[in-house]
Amino acid sequence: MKTEGRVRVSYLDWLTLVLVIVGAINWGLVGVGYFVAPDATWNLVNIILGSVPAVENAVYLLVGLAGLYELYFAYQLYSGTRRPARGRAAGEDD
Repeated sequence: MKTEGRVRVSYLDWLTLVLVIVGAINWGLVGVGYFVAPDATWNLVNIILGSVPAVENAVYLLVGLAGLYELYFAYQLYSGTRRPARGRAAGEDD
């Protein structure tokens, strides 16, 4: 994932990011829809795939797995950052 202090992002990283964004937008619309029209459904996954419940549930599963992967990815990014020691400039060694 990391090369010479830079982060290399794979296709899996981008795919999971897109799935997490889609899931976040979907849940945001569900929340807004509740306040605007409680009887209406603003769940886009349900609107698009509601006629095929197995596929709809597979999308929810993929979004959940993508969220877990993004937690791992964020941990990898955070653990790879180095903070300079106090009193020394970055890159200075003893």
